[in-house]
Order: sequence, then C-alpha cells, then structure tokens
Amino acid sequence: MIRHRVVLLAALLAASTAAAAVTTVKPLKTWSGHMPIVIQPLMQSSVTSGADWQRVWATCQMKDSAPEVDFSKRMVLIAVRQSSVVTFSDIKLNQGNLTTSIAVAPDKPNRYTCAFALVDRAGVKTLNGGPLGK
Repeated sequence: MIRHRVVLLAALLAASTAAAAVTTVKPLKTWSGHMPIVIQPLMQSSVTSGADWQRVWATCQMKDSAPEVDFSKRMVLIAVRQSSVVTFSDIKLNQGNLTTSIAVAPDKPNRYTCAFALVDRAGVKTLNGGPLGK
C-alpha cells in the first residue's frame, strides 16, 4: 500500500512539473495584411532575420516599411490563410518548443490574409516541432 502511494505521488509530481514547464506566450505586437490569391502564399511559419522580414512584409503587401525588429531577441510568427480573418489564438512554450494555434474566419475570399505576431525568442529552440525561420 505504501509503495502504491509513493508511485502515485511520484506520478503526480512529474505531471505537475511538466504542466508547470508550459508557459503561455503573449505577442508583443501583431500585424495583419492581405495579398492577392494569384501570389504564391508564404509557407514559412516564422522569421528570424531582417532580410527575410523585409521579404515577407513586402510579399504580404503591407503598408509602409517593415517595423524594426531585434532578431537576436525576438522572432516573428507567420500564418497565411485564404480567409478574411487570421489570428494567433494560442501560443505556448513547452521545453523549448513554441507551439501555435491560429483562428480563421470560416469564409474563403478571393485573397489571402497574413497574420504576424512578434514574440520573445528567449528559450525557443523549435517552432511547432520544426526549425525556426522556416
């Protein structure tokens, strides 16, 4: 009986430690824009360099110049879908893996919507299980 309780207590501690390791990440800034359906949509899910950020910003036909980003400390998440609204609904960091969930409007307009979210890069090693900047 005591051994069973010790095993149960160890399992509970492990579960609470794993749950504590998951943190919600709040975007520091978000942007949204639209691009014509005839342009090949962006397939990458993050930007980690200034040159790439300029290219992505221009591809999504955003107004003005791309905002300055310190990519040594930050990264930009990207989601592009054929929908009138695209937003990051949930961003979590779990043992170095940043996971994202997006919400889209249930329509299919004749354009793509680009959503960008600026987040801290501290502790991030992968994005949705894959490499950063891809």
